[in-house]
Amino acid sequence: MSVLSSPTIKMRKIDGPVGVEIVGVDLSRDLDDDTFRAIDQIYNTNPVVVVREQKLTPAQQVAFSRRFGELEIHVLKQYLLAGHPEILVISNIVDENGKLIGLADGGRVCVWHTDMSYLERPSRGSMLYAIEVPERDGIARGDTQFADTATAYEALSQETKRKLKGLKAIHRMTKGYDATSKSSGERLAYTAEQRKENPERAHPIVRTHPATGRKCIYLNPLCVVGIEGVPDDESEPLLQELYEHCTRPEFVYRHRWRKGDLVMWDNCAAQHLATMDYALPLTRLMHRTTLAGTVPF
Repeated sequence: MSVLSSPTIKMRKIDGPVGVEIVGVDLSRDLDDDTFRAIDQIYNTNPVVVVREQKLTPAQQVAFSRRFGELEIHVLKQYLLAGHPEILVISNIVDENGKLIGLADGGRVCVWHTDMSYLERPSRGSMLYAIEVPERDGIARGDTQFADTATAYEALSQETKRKLKGLKAIHRMTKGYDATSKSSGERLAYTAEQRKENPERAHPIVRTHPATGRKCIYLNPLCVVGIEGVPDDESEPLLQELYEHCTRPEFVYRHRWRKGDLVMWDNCAAQHLATMDYALPLTRLMHRTTLAGTVPF
């Protein structure tokens, strides 16, 4: 990894096509304004930012996350951390009653996606903190892959860019879960109230990043059910072509988790995919905060 310069912190390029690692920063401390502004700038201009060797309490994670702006409270309230509703628990651990203590579907669905694209103002980004990382034979399991959708857009042909201009994809919160609900007894169930709170939304397929102005392919295979005004027999092949294009190896970084990692990703300029290569008794426990975003344009 090559070390890059910054006014108040150091960062280095990740060994992969996308992302950087910030080094030498303790996020549990009250960072001065210059240091925080540097981190915010790094986050704005990199789809994935890794900060290793952190020791964060829930309150410290929330405090750091809140400096970026408003935090989302996830619709799946049964998986919010007691006392800290800004934190969504991500885990395959079950309690004494056999119930999951957190949302484990990210790994079980195994679909590329971007968080909360079904909102009118989809989330700006997500911050996932690793408390327990499953290991087998000394090797971490449950890697997360990230795809750079801004660079993917730039690699499209001019013809495809023209074809996408003005098109909007329809995002449905429950698409991925509804499709598999009958095949797994472990699937979460959305209530009628949760469904009513989050109706379908149409967002531009080519989205402008609110901070950098870069164009990004803004799609979510987990939630997108079609293209507004386009018949399914025409929209499905185009969507599939774009899904495959975004996740080509030259656009993807695979993160191997370590305990104490905080990984921050940009939900406008990146998709991600959890790897489900572990099961109980191997346990995974992570805390996610989610930053509120803006209406896509």
